[in-house]
Parts: sequence; C-alpha cells; structure tokens
Amino acid sequence: MDKKLRLIHLHHFLFENYQTMKEILQIDPNLKNLYHYSSSNFQTTFKMTSFTAEKLYSQLHSTSVFDILKENDKKNIKIITIYDDLYPDLLKEIYDPPFILYVKGNENILSSHMMISIIGARKPSLFANIICESFIKDLISENWTIVSGMASGCDSIAHKLTIFNKGTTIAVVGSGLDYIYPKENRELFQEIALNHLILSEYPYYIRPEKRYFPRRNRIIAGLTKGLVVLEAKEKSGTMITANFAIQNGREVFAVPGPIIMEEYRGNHRLIQDGAKLITCSNDILEEFKEYTKK
Repeated sequence: MDKKLRLIHLHHFLFENYQTMKEILQIDPNLKNLYHYSSSNFQTTFKMTSFTAEKLYSQLHSTSVFDILKENDKKNIKIITIYDDLYPDLLKEIYDPPFILYVKGNENILSSHMMISIIGARKPSLFANIICESFIKDLISENWTIVSGMASGCDSIAHKLTIFNKGTTIAVVGSGLDYIYPKENRELFQEIALNHLILSEYPYYIRPEKRYFPRRNRIIAGLTKGLVVLEAKEKSGTMITANFAIQNGREVFAVPGPIIMEEYRGNHRLIQDGAKLITCSNDILEEFKEYTKK
C-alpha cells in the first residue's frame, strides 16, 4: 500500500485533528508505521487522549481503505491527496493546506492557473448582483475560473452568474459531499457537480456545522491568486476569508459602497488596511496583467 492510500485512510478518521495529522506526518512522512502503532503509541507519541487513540486504532484496523475508496467511487467522489500532481500548487503554499481534497465534477479544473475568488454577504443589497455580473463577464472572457463558497447571497450569485455567462466555477463547501448546504442550493450544487467542480476537505459523511466554515474559508483564499469582496459587514465570514487571503499574500480587492450602508463597512475597512479599491473589472485585470501574459 502506498503513502497516498495510507494518508486517505488516516484522514477519513482524523480529519478534524489537523495538528495531530501534521505531527504524525512529521514523525513518519510516508506513514510506513501507521498500522504498527498500538493505541498507547498513538496516545504517548502524538499526545492523543486515550479515547481518541483507542478509537483511531480500532477504526484503522476494522475498516479497510479499499472499502472507503469503493464508497467514494459509488458516490462519484474523487479523492486528491497533497502528494498528487493535480493538487493545486497555490494551495500547497498556505500555512495549513488540506491533506486531502474530496471533489465532484471535473477535477481537471484544478489545473487552471487562473483562479480568482468572489465572495460576500449572505444577505446582500440589490447592488451585489449588478456589480458581480459586471466583473464576471470580463473575468470569464480572460479565462479566469471563479471560486466561491456556495453560501446564500453573494457566493451563490457568483456561481450562478459564472454558469449563466458560460464560465467555469469551483464551489468550496464546509461539509462532506453527501450534504447540500444551504438546502435551497440543491439545483446549483447538482449543476456545479455535473459541469464544474465541488470541493471539500471533509469526508462524505460529515454534516455541515458552523465550526467547519471558517476552516473552509482558508481554502477559498488559498486556491486563488486574488479575492474580490462584493459586500461585507465588519464582522463576518467574508472578512475571515479576506484575512486568510492577506495572510497568504493574495491580492485582495474590495468594492466601495455608501458609507451609511452596513453591508460595506467590511469593504471600507479592507480598503483602509490596503486592499485595492475596485470600480470595474479592469481594476482587477490590471493587477494580473503580467501574470496573464505568462
């Protein structure tokens, strides 16, 4: 069994404990000893609780990785490890890249070197749709792939407008691919899974929970060269994603709005902190002119 299969097996059960997985890989990079550790080895070497160590030992020895692969295959879920050529180079550069990506759809979209994320408020103003469409048409014409989080509001607008304008989109979700969240995005999920790409770092059986979405946001930021904020309140998931982008050296673009509107307070804060103020798609494309010539 190669290290990719061992990594898939470990991640299926230990996906929530990123730091422990990281420590295991630091001590045993190829996971050659994975099936030789006793539960007490797991506990003492990797500082697990006795409950976690015993549970992991039992899971690894009672469930075959080949059964896991078969189940994913039945669900049309492809598994990409951090060791695979298809794993995006930009995503590897972030502080805590996901070890495994579970995807539905056209996984070859991941080889695109022209990805940009467009995100914003879950309850956007009427301006968001108009502004988003004006950006997306030109970005698509320049072969940019649009990445977002398939949340209600601005994320869904970005995906739908990309599809309508015959572009390519990636949805990064905060649950396993057995679950569609929010439920009203069922048709959108199915369309993206069929003709574009849905991506998650969570095994298929994981239900959406609030704590998973901030972790999901680092992938949205990490996949792309730049991040466009349509609308954001000062305290919001959008601002968390924008901060991930800033921390990882990505370009951040923010649309200005009326100073009396709460929906734009986050945007104005980002602009004050150094994000590029944008009023048209050319403001974004100019930033990547040299990059797109390569």
